[in-house]
Amino acid sequence: MTQRKQLDHDPEWMDLRTAQALADVSERTLRDWIHLPINPLPAVQVEHGKLLIKRSKFDQWLEAHPIQSIDSIDVNQIANDIMNDFREAA
Repeated sequence: MTQRKQLDHDPEWMDLRTAQALADVSERTLRDWIHLPINPLPAVQVEHGKLLIKRSKFDQWLEAHPIQSIDSIDVNQIANDIMNDFREAA
């Protein structure tokens, strides 16, 4: 069975190889997303350390991460927020 045919039946739970083919990203990228400190990609670990991703959660997570234009990022505001957090903590 080809990888494309496996994707056509839309499994509820996908292993990393299936998710990798679906999103056209590397396994390393998926693992990085799963281990993000903030808003990680939801996954479960089953027998022998195998990681599974629920397809509906994967779709939702991807849709929640649209490309943000570099011009739309206010670096000064981010820096000010960080500095304020440090001041409040001191």
